[in-house]
Amino acid sequence: MALDEEEPMVDVALLLGGPSEERGISLNSARSVADHLEGGVVDLKEIIFFDRQVRPYAIPRGLLYCNTPSDFDFKLGHEGRPLTEDELLDRLRGVDLVFPVMHGAFGEDGQVQALLERAGVPFVGTGAEACATAFDKFKAKEALDARGIGAVPSVLVDAAMSDAEAEAVVAGAFPEADKLVLKPAKGGSSIDVFVARDRGAAADILRELRKRHDRIVIQPRMTGVEVTTIVLESPDGPVSLIPVEIELHNRSTDDEIFDYRRKYLASNDSHYHCPPPRDDETIARIQGTAEDVFTALGLRDFARIDGWLQPDGSVLVSDVNPISGMEQNSFLFIQASQLGMSHADVLREVLRAAGRRVGVEISASSDTAAQNGQPAAVLFGGATAERQVSVLSGTNVWLKLARSERYAPVPYLLAPDGSVWQVSYSTALRHSVEEIVYACRDGVRLEEHRARLAARIIERLGLPETARTASVAPPVQLTMDEFLARHDLVFIALHGGIGENGTLQELFDRHGIRYNGSGPAGSRLCADKYETGKVVATLAAEGIHTARRIRVDVPPAADAAAVEGLWQDIITETTDTKVVVKPLDDGCSAGIVPLGNAADLGRYLELINADARRIRGEGFSLLSPDQLIEMPTSRPQHLLFEDYIDTDDVRVEHHGGQAELVWGRDRDTGWIEVTVGVIGPKGAMEAMNPSITVASAGILSLEEKFMGGTGINITPPPGPPLGRVEPGAVEAVRARIARTANALGMAGYGRIDAFMHRKTGEVIIIEANSLPGLTPATVFYHQGLAEQPPVPPRQILERILDLATHS
Repeated sequence: MALDEEEPMVDVALLLGGPSEERGISLNSARSVADHLEGGVVDLKEIIFFDRQVRPYAIPRGLLYCNTPSDFDFKLGHEGRPLTEDELLDRLRGVDLVFPVMHGAFGEDGQVQALLERAGVPFVGTGAEACATAFDKFKAKEALDARGIGAVPSVLVDAAMSDAEAEAVVAGAFPEADKLVLKPAKGGSSIDVFVARDRGAAADILRELRKRHDRIVIQPRMTGVEVTTIVLESPDGPVSLIPVEIELHNRSTDDEIFDYRRKYLASNDSHYHCPPPRDDETIARIQGTAEDVFTALGLRDFARIDGWLQPDGSVLVSDVNPISGMEQNSFLFIQASQLGMSHADVLREVLRAAGRRVGVEISASSDTAAQNGQPAAVLFGGATAERQVSVLSGTNVWLKLARSERYAPVPYLLAPDGSVWQVSYSTALRHSVEEIVYACRDGVRLEEHRARLAARIIERLGLPETARTASVAPPVQLTMDEFLARHDLVFIALHGGIGENGTLQELFDRHGIRYNGSGPAGSRLCADKYETGKVVATLAAEGIHTARRIRVDVPPAADAAAVEGLWQDIITETTDTKVVVKPLDDGCSAGIVPLGNAADLGRYLELINADARRIRGEGFSLLSPDQLIEMPTSRPQHLLFEDYIDTDDVRVEHHGGQAELVWGRDRDTGWIEVTVGVIGPKGAMEAMNPSITVASAGILSLEEKFMGGTGINITPPPGPPLGRVEPGAVEAVRARIARTANALGMAGYGRIDAFMHRKTGEVIIIEANSLPGLTPATVFYHQGLAEQPPVPPRQILERILDLATHS
């Protein structure tokens, strides 16, 4: 329905952050809620961030687009406003509803809820007492047992037990189980969850966990199928949405679990089936169990219930999440989309449930902007190692532009086999390329099943059509010619391969189609790191440098003597004892590894020739043992070896509750790693504010670049007193990066990775990205917001399309 001009505005305060290890996920959720909930009659009036010591700060909207809280922890005193408890409560009493978007301790365990209840402030979600029970896995199990609801068997080790008593619990726990699972009783996001192969290993794990947690749950390793169900509260009680069945792929051992990485980094390591490939009776049993849990524990408004579907058809509850994650592709939005609900629709429904309870009336319409602008295809997917990042980029671009008044985005998947699919909201909102392909190819059967399940849920929730604005139409397969005939404007959200090497650009040029980013020549040049370096080398007199490098054909096999000979050639050419190896025409950290000796080189070549899908840091001298590096999807023909640039030791540390940007004394080189967005027409590209990139292990991982809640990017590089970047150095870097972009023939937008000298502003160019990632937490948005005046993410995307052209 049209927005009633007389309908009163609803003022909302968003709470995020907190002391738990899930504070990064809280930031991701809050960003998503802010993007999709605000609009129409909903006004996001306050954004309150709690630091590690749960001290509240009022923060500006722009800080939500940082990758992690550590990106701005040290700036809170300057950009945030510290609040006393009285000031906090005064602000919260000035809104209609408070929306806590906090995961883990303080956010889900009842503490913030108790604060709000004492102050008489109405809020979204479950109350304090119920949260305290639901969030504690052992208390929740006891409460469910008392109500006859099946839960995963558990025993508890608490802080009052001696070491001997704790070890006795491990020794006697579930003697019939050959493997045990140990986890914090109060924790989430699979952080600190371990599978023990035997009792000795379990005892060792327990000793380590007791150093960090007061209450630890021990469970048998479950068999069966893992499922998770979102529950919404209707006027008539709880209603489960269509559950997700989780299938783990690419296991190296049977001990692997649905861990933090599988949950939050889009990959084919896990596949979400929604609807589950089960009969209606089994799905109804999963839904019924989740609703029973919701009622038994006194949950409110919304929640997520995790469990195990057993071979006999029963369901055992494993975790209760009073505040479900709300990232872009989270379970909440995946399951709601199967009903035809957009992100805005389901968030509005959660708000409505809270409003009914406290007497705040909110309409069912999500007030989504009408799509009357110029149609623009958003193409994502592909077949490269970066295809999952492309899903995050493409769906984020599409969702942000969906509220544009100037452009009307239409999502398309480029499948790994080269086919093109027009996808609906419910099909596009998946976890990986493979999931979308599965939904496309099995669309008819899945649609019949989805529609049957959705109809009953829609009826029970009482959802009018105005509360279901997202398309659930079956996907449509197109030939490339048909796709080209449909659109004259395409937003290419592909990374690597044909998206960045000029192939698609040439095709679009031939058909007169406008597109974002560089043309064929600029794209080809940026995709070839060796040729990029040759152009950059001509700019040395301008303070723009390139690392010494050598290009090598990948040998099909090499014995120890050959590897040693190759190593000597490499370090002679680069004149360094440490080098970085990378596939010549891949990006996004795929296959990029620092090498410190010939043994590292031999190990790397062995893995390349074995077509390893990813490699672990174990066995490499310059990587941490548990570091994971994604590898190219196909064996590269050429490798690039270049100097390893030693940089300052820059990190964010917390001392006495205060966050501080620290420069270590042991490594004072003057060089720091930065990444810089560029934007503008060809020949007149301009650079935005640089971001310092802080890697956990020397080389930025795929997660640190694109997975919200992991990497640290500090925008802009701070000068005194917060940092050591000399006045004028940032502007010098911006000028040199813009010069580099124009020398490379870049157009529209892009990103250049480099090392900058924090005193002189000289740069050493690492690589140029003609289609940089545009995931929800990418630095491109940080940098736009750091401009004067700030440029919000949707406006940046509109500007990129405004610059779209063809040669």
